[in-house]
Amino acid sequence: MKKLLNPYENQNINQNHVMKQHYFITQIQNLLLCIVITALMQFSNHLALYLIYCCPIYFLIIFIQWFLIWKPGYDLTQLFNTINVIMFIICLPIFFGVFFAVFHPTASLNFKNAQKCQLVGQLKKWIEYTEQYSILYINFEYEGKQYLGQACASNFFQASTTSRILPYKFYYKNDQMACGPSDKNRTSPQYHRLLPQYNLNKTDIIRNDRVLKGRSSGRSSSRSISYSTPGTCYNNYKWSQVKIASWLCQDNDFDVEDYMEPQDCYVNFFSNNEAFLNGINRSAMKVQSNFPLIAYQPQAYFPQTDLICLIVFSYYNWILSFNSIFLYTSNCIILMIRKYKKKRVEEELQQNQDTNQIQLQQAKQGQQDLQPNINQIDQPQLNAVMDNQIQCIIQPNKLENPIENLNQDENCLNFSPQMNQIQNYSMLAFSETKQKPNQQNESNALKSLNLRLS
Repeated sequence: MKKLLNPYENQNINQNHVMKQHYFITQIQNLLLCIVITALMQFSNHLALYLIYCCPIYFLIIFIQWFLIWKPGYDLTQLFNTINVIMFIICLPIFFGVFFAVFHPTASLNFKNAQKCQLVGQLKKWIEYTEQYSILYINFEYEGKQYLGQACASNFFQASTTSRILPYKFYYKNDQMACGPSDKNRTSPQYHRLLPQYNLNKTDIIRNDRVLKGRSSGRSSSRSISYSTPGTCYNNYKWSQVKIASWLCQDNDFDVEDYMEPQDCYVNFFSNNEAFLNGINRSAMKVQSNFPLIAYQPQAYFPQTDLICLIVFSYYNWILSFNSIFLYTSNCIILMIRKYKKKRVEEELQQNQDTNQIQLQQAKQGQQDLQPNINQIDQPQLNAVMDNQIQCIIQPNKLENPIENLNQDENCLNFSPQMNQIQNYSMLAFSETKQKPNQQNESNALKSLNLRLS
């Protein structure tokens, strides 16, 4: 990706550096979005933790995108955006639809510890000749009170998500479920898709609850019987008020004697607070929509492989599809960063200039403070000082003993404070002239730096 990643026309900028900078800023924005959405998903159910467990796959996809899309020297922006739009449209309904429709109903149930759980009754039903389902009546103790609750056993307790009777769904009375396999012997009314003609006069006696969506032949003879395929046949569930989702059930081949002994279990007062009353009153669980739901595991079963595949192939691709937006916001961020750096450099240069001006003003102020003292030295005092210096220099006895009179020469030279003031003034003037070239060099450096920034 080359064209989009260069929002600057300055040819002196390292293009590879700009591309890497653009890539990292884009991925940082996407990572922040992923963290926020993943954190919000944690409020749904405990399976959202797998969004964190699978995060290495997220970074692997980013790494692959770098080599396939970003690193090549030619422009792949249009292809990149097209792929992201397709991923967004496909992965959004797939992930959220499957996650909340398939995994959420059972994973969102919050179970609490219960004691003295004991099996006291069992009702069996072969639903659609497909699922062997049992209602289990359980006595249990919760917070010091005795309740009657309902558990279940099924051969679909670890069924796949594509089973004919959905193992993750709570079927309420009169909900539709797919028909079971047809009866080849045609002996059971349950397997009849349509009533034969010789039974048409008995429709009031033999009820057929199946909902047929396939076409039947209108020219059938007196002996012909029409059947619908399993994919077009649905039956109303009527055996109990609520059929518990099979993933919450025990294995249908459980040992009854083991569960007749008191043991710990888990309870969820299903649906609403009415379940407390039905449990205390020991109501018939089969005809109740609200009841204490008993399970012997703290969490419902779920197909782990299906969940991981859903996350890897839909969730992360949906998150990464937002890169088509962050691709353009990164350009704005890079421009803002460059403007900020340029502003910081200008502020530092301005600060250095202000410091130099303050030092220059202090030097001028010192010069002005010394000027009145120098003006106070009149010409007679100056002549007297000069005469004194001349006398110190030309005395003959000093030439005879130069070493002994060295300290006297020093005292002689520093005899008058006015002379010291003149010397200090001369040194100050010398330092001022020395600073002028330095100030000129600094101004030239500032001009060259401004040219480079522009």
